Amino acid sequence: MILVRDTFRIRFGKIDQAVDHFRRLSEKFPTIFPGLEGTRFELMTDISGPMYTVYDYSIFPSIQAWEDGLQVLFASAGFQDWFKDWKQYVEDGSREFFHIERDNEGWSSPGALIVRSCFRALEWRVHDAVALLTDHGALLADAGVAVRHRVLTDASGRMFNVVQEVETTDLGTWEEHRRTMFSNPTFQSWFRRLLTCVSSGTNEFYTLAAMSSIKAKGG
Repeated sequence: MILVRDTFRIRFGKIDQAVDHFRRLSEKFPTIFPGLEGTRFELMTDISGPMYTVYDYSIFPSIQAWEDGLQVLFASAGFQDWFKDWKQYVEDGSREFFHIERDNEGWSSPGALIVRSCFRALEWRVHDAVALLTDHGALLADAGVAVRHRVLTDASGRMFNVVQEVETTDLGTWEEHRRTMFSNPTFQSWFRRLLTCVSSGTNEFYTLAAMSSIKAKGG
């Protein structure tokens, strides 16, 4: 599976209008893409980082399926009118591609808090980092801190990047765990192993604004 992440820098003070405008398009995705069962779309907004930013996630079986989907979207009824208005909200943007190493089958519901942890793996240690972050998801779930764990690796841009995304109940719970986790012997052992294959990392925080999916036949 491929995850395509479009980052849109929204004109200052226009974030709510931009999200509402994008949500109206995403609600039509099941009818626009009827033949792409299993495809998912997610829209997130920033809690941390540069204001005001919208992140559009598209999950497709392959890059070719994504490219085919773009052509279907561009040709769909009303898209050009929608895009003309969308351009009024956006002042910059970028696009990244990721391989989904561990999927989470989607988030719980709009309004969910998403923690995105980006790790810089040491050269040629990406697979080791993926295995350790998969273990980390289980540790977070056991601690009652986060669920719906997803792991990504770079398919574009700089090499040796690994991303972990999880859903947490609230930022207070996440911060409390962050301050106390090093007292846990299991975490200490895991972190020592992580140090052998990761050199640095960052945390980012988002709110899930909208999501939609194309259900598999019979699903």
